[in-house]
Amino acid sequence: MRALVLGGYGVFGSIVSRELARRAVKVTVAGRDAARAQALASSLGEGHAARAVDVRDPAALRQALDGHSALVSCAGPFAAGTTRPVLDVCLDARVHYADIADERDSLRAVRACGARFAERSLCAVYGASSLPGVSAALALKAAAGASAAPSRARVTLFIGNDNAKGQAAIASLLRQLGRPIAAPQGTLRAGGGCARVPLPAPLGPRTACDFDGPEHDLLPELLGVPHVEVKVGFELPLLTRALGLLGRLRLRAGERAARWLSRLGNATRGWGSPAGAVMAELAWADGTSRRAALVAERDGQRLAALPCVLAVEALIRGHAAVGAVLPHEVLGAEALLVALAENGATLHEV
Repeated sequence: MRALVLGGYGVFGSIVSRELARRAVKVTVAGRDAARAQALASSLGEGHAARAVDVRDPAALRQALDGHSALVSCAGPFAAGTTRPVLDVCLDARVHYADIADERDSLRAVRACGARFAERSLCAVYGASSLPGVSAALALKAAAGASAAPSRARVTLFIGNDNAKGQAAIASLLRQLGRPIAAPQGTLRAGGGCARVPLPAPLGPRTACDFDGPEHDLLPELLGVPHVEVKVGFELPLLTRALGLLGRLRLRAGERAARWLSRLGNATRGWGSPAGAVMAELAWADGTSRRAALVAERDGQRLAALPCVLAVEALIRGHAAVGAVLPHEVLGAEALLVALAENGATLHEV
């Protein structure tokens, strides 16, 4: 009943740590900054702990995992090169793995290890966040009962401005801008393809731009759909337009830009709402279309973190899922959406 949360004091890691603790899972908050880890662990109450761990040190990470049932990776930005060593450590320590990654290369690395986890009766839960954890469940919801595979799918993530901006998440987004996206229908461009998306009330139509999400790989497998778009939109129209411009100009921005943009973004939080939303839209060749969306008017980032929390709690309590899986493969797509709705989100279906 103990989980080690890498990056456990970050924007999303702190939510995961608090939510696990609220569900009576003992948490070890881990990261390179021992003082920040200890401050967060102390706020969780008795029985929780802190550990200074660098994800780039497999030996130290292996030692830190003694006495734990699961490792939760919230230490982004995620990449295959940093994910694989963590997976190897989990396999050696015989603990479950979960992450909140939405980077395609990182998720591919987890999926490639699925057979090794299954051989040890372990589970590796990947993408346990808005994309693709929530979006995949919504797509399955929208497709339920259809007699044929949809011809098109579009997934949209909306981010309210009054949400904390983590440097790792911004760095991940900036690293994409202007780069080609390998979609099943052909090549797209990250930051391009901006379009108005009909999000449910009270959000309404919003502009969103192309994002290199793992749904480009996953939805053709899950639904047999040959055309997939993944888009991200921000509450401040100026920010969405600026990212679209950067995508068209194909500019490159590094860690310094991510640091400054995270500071600027956090300084403007009062100019918006703490909302968050994920929507999956499907269309069929006969003109039929369906939409399923989850909207959190408050605590949008909690909506993004809960799929990871719910999956890890289930695994620690003895759920029998093995191999590399999405959150809905642990909990069930309908059960996951119901649990998110019970925790403050609203489910919309059209």
